[in-house]
Amino acid sequence: MALRALQTHLEDTFFPPAAMGLDAVLRLQIGDEQLLFAVSPSGLSFDDPDGEEGFPANPDATFFFEDVDTAWALLSGRADAFEAFMQGRFRADGYLMWAFSLMAMFQSDSLPETPIE
Repeated sequence: MALRALQTHLEDTFFPPAAMGLDAVLRLQIGDEQLLFAVSPSGLSFDDPDGEEGFPANPDATFFFEDVDTAWALLSGRADAFEAFMQGRFRADGYLMWAFSLMAMFQSDSLPETPIE
């Protein structure tokens, strides 16, 4: 249930200009659960695990969160991503710089502001 609420939050706060030039499949790994979604400047498309057509088995980047509370806090801007990273509560596999885009796409201010080209 908490993962579904996080998905709704991400859909509601998606900021398309921050996804400019990005066309990728991202995974949010939260403990044993995951959210898998495609992102582009035109929007988000979440994988339906019960659907017939799934997303690629290997996403372009995976972001690992210790738990759903950490994911929620970081993606909503209530926690500092650098601090969470240093404490091992948040890490990335794939293109690490997309962590900045991930936070910006959901209007989180948990990372320093980055220019949008």
